[in-house]
Amino acid sequence: MPTHICKNCGTSFEGNFCCNCGQSSHVEKIDATYFLHDIPHSVFHVDKGFFYTLKRMFADPGTALKRYLQGQRVQHYRPFAYVLLMSTICTLLIKGINYLINVRFEKEHPGHVLEFGHSLFVKYPSLLIFLMIPVLSLITWVSFVRRPFNYWEHFLVNTYLAANLNVFLLVISLFQLLRYYISDSYAVNYVIFMCFFMAYYGHAFGSLMADSGKLRNNIIILIGMNFLLATAYMTAFVYTGMMTEWTVK
Repeated sequence: MPTHICKNCGTSFEGNFCCNCGQSSHVEKIDATYFLHDIPHSVFHVDKGFFYTLKRMFADPGTALKRYLQGQRVQHYRPFAYVLLMSTICTLLIKGINYLINVRFEKEHPGHVLEFGHSLFVKYPSLLIFLMIPVLSLITWVSFVRRPFNYWEHFLVNTYLAANLNVFLLVISLFQLLRYYISDSYAVNYVIFMCFFMAYYGHAFGSLMADSGKLRNNIIILIGMNFLLATAYMTAFVYTGMMTEWTVK
């Protein structure tokens, strides 16, 4: 029986699963086939590792993603399950925050309600984040095309990062609620989201690519990448109506 070296913990073992951590000896390459398997698995199965993944994706996303791509995967929540769960949780919480804003508004302005917009993406901004994953993956892959990761590996990286962008949306909604209670202003400020977004992506990809390429070159690439990412997101915000101010009815 052949001997394997576990890519997750480094233990030498025989058989199909590591005797130390339980990871499979068959670590799939990140490609289209990987995602064709992962999507139904994510929808119909619940794996362990959600809080571990959440912590790692905020504490040190670049290192966590690099290790995942190298095969250290057993402790992580699977990518599509993670982004779907994070999107659902944050969407429900944002809906609750908007409800609190509207309740207060109706008390102060009887007979009137705040109209949050007719666009599907205004009501469900997490949907836009999810649909932007292929676009962002293309941008990050082209930016680092000479580095050792293929498009589908970039797709996986952006899937995990997109899940955490939902948390930034939630933070903005909480700020919006606080601002309304303090100053009666209910304007949505996506500039804050873009600042969080670019800082997070710069940190994640800076760490992910730290071992490949010179620091100066990486910084230049990261600046250009963030410019393209910000342009893509701002264009999406405009064309989906998310930049439209709330109206009173």
